[in-house]
Amino acid sequence: MRTRWIAMVFFGFSLAISSLGASQNPDKKQSADIAAIKHASAELDAAYNQRNAVAFSELFLEDADFQWHTGEVLKDRKEIEMYFTNAFRQMPADYRHITKFQRIRFLRSDIVIGDGTVVIAREGAAENDRPYLSVLFTCIGKQVKGQWRIAAIRLILPKKE
Repeated sequence: MRTRWIAMVFFGFSLAISSLGASQNPDKKQSADIAAIKHASAELDAAYNQRNAVAFSELFLEDADFQWHTGEVLKDRKEIEMYFTNAFRQMPADYRHITKFQRIRFLRSDIVIGDGTVVIAREGAAENDRPYLSVLFTCIGKQVKGQWRIAAIRLILPKKE
């Protein structure tokens, strides 16, 4: 019984170590895909910062959904575009969208889950200035015809300490 328990613990540690190694050392294709995903994220930030709702929404799949931290859900690309068209009209010109990934994990070669932060802050604001919005996000990305697009995004308020 004890030998079986030791073998199970050893096997568990071996799996954990090999999983860590695999996620920290992506292969060449995954490295290229991660770079492409981060580039798409930069395009999302740029479209937001230019107040271009069409370019912003085109980074989403047709049937994507976008859930705000309030629970409100935008149900497809067209609804996302319409929402941001209206929002951009009212938004101060110096608000900037900053996306930072903390983790990107491949579920399949063409599907990823990403976690990170989105901050909307005034351009040129001091580092200790409170941003307009700071949220955590989880998103699902899908590669379609060689392009990474957002299938779903969830915004989450960080836990207050």
